[in-house]
Amino acid sequence: MKIAIETLIHEMEDRLGGYATLLVYRYANLCVKAQPMALLSAKIIDDEQGEMNIEHVAGVVMPDEYHLKLVPYDPRFNFPLCKAIAKEHPEFKQELVMPEDADDEKERYLILTMPEVNKDRRDALIDSVNVLFDGCKAKMDKTCAKYRLELEKKIITFPTDDERTEAKDALDSSIKNHQGIVDKVKEDKVKEIEEAYQRYLDEQTAQRNKADETAAARGEHAGRQMRVGATEE
Repeated sequence: MKIAIETLIHEMEDRLGGYATLLVYRYANLCVKAQPMALLSAKIIDDEQGEMNIEHVAGVVMPDEYHLKLVPYDPRFNFPLCKAIAKEHPEFKQELVMPEDADDEKERYLILTMPEVNKDRRDALIDSVNVLFDGCKAKMDKTCAKYRLELEKKIITFPTDDERTEAKDALDSSIKNHQGIVDKVKEDKVKEIEEAYQRYLDEQTAQRNKADETAAARGEHAGRQMRVGATEE
């Protein structure tokens, strides 16, 4: 394939890849499971050093799928961290925790808990996923149309049908690949949301069952007391 066509396709791929990357970032900020990427937009304001990113003031780890642990490099950053994260993600539950074997408050770290996904939040998240996806696809479709037109202009001078077909097939294959990527990104996000919603439903069911068992146990205990009282009379 001619270098000019390869260059054109690579240029298109850079743009399509950028749209896909942006979609991944935006989905990460629709927080369901813990995503360190969701903290990238948080800015720490320090009197001495000005504005800083999270990675400049704290280490970030994932204890599990639904929590982030932020360990500040300097304890004075704890409250600026809380403030910065609350501004970007007010839905996160924040907790300053003291290590079990520590007695110095300077050793505290921050635990972020992802919000539960109830029915209302599930619906809102799905709506946001669809809106972001549609916006991404619209930009991709516009870009693909532009490069298809540019390809047609370039291949019009090609001497054979085989060369023209090869160029078109290469462009179409690249477009199909990138469309598949964003389709999978959306599919994975929807799956993540549905799994979190099912987790919420399971927890609600477990709580109700526990409450029913407790109520039944209390009723049985009360019944025994009444029978004992009746016997004593």
